[in-house]
Amino acid sequence: MVKEPLLIIGSKQYEFDKENLRAHLQKSGLTQITGIDISSGDGVDEIADITDSNSEFVNNHRNFFATIICMEVLTHVKNPFRAAESITKMLGDNGSVILSECYVRKISKMPVDYWRFTYEGTKQLFSSFEFDDSRAMISYTRDKSGELLPFAYPMPQILEGRHPDESGIGNFIRKLHRKFFAKGLFRLSRLFPETTIYSVARKKPGG
Repeated sequence: MVKEPLLIIGSKQYEFDKENLRAHLQKSGLTQITGIDISSGDGVDEIADITDSNSEFVNNHRNFFATIICMEVLTHVKNPFRAAESITKMLGDNGSVILSECYVRKISKMPVDYWRFTYEGTKQLFSSFEFDDSRAMISYTRDKSGELLPFAYPMPQILEGRHPDESGIGNFIRKLHRKFFAKGLFRLSRLFPETTIYSVARKKPGG
């Protein structure tokens, strides 16, 4: 699945990152790894802006990479459509892209937060790619196991009963909200846990 040469978009390593993706890939035997970001730092080989249609890095790497990993990046760029075009340009025919984007999350300042993506929305960004629905996964902040779960609609909300990490008063307020407001005046529910969707796609020849 993951082949070389490999590109990591948004590769800058931060102190709060739980894992080092590049180190994990290298332990798997991969060596031809390039990391790009909009600013310098640990894990960054080249500074590049994937929303810049005149990006020298993008134009110099057309159809070059066999695998591109782009995780939690598109939500922070001003123009995700142009970013998707850049990724498409750099990925070779039959190459694979591994994506993850938040679906539900509080506003993040890295450096600014613009977008949220559904699975179908991600497919529209990469309309020339063939997505493998069987590999689509999902994660929730309230799932203490940290494991990825099979993706499925509809998005599950918090359980009817009290969740292990939910306080008594929080559970009481949530029940009031569900009973009187979720289908009432506001027609709105704020009971989704923070959610991330993971997807895998292949660039079809000529895509």
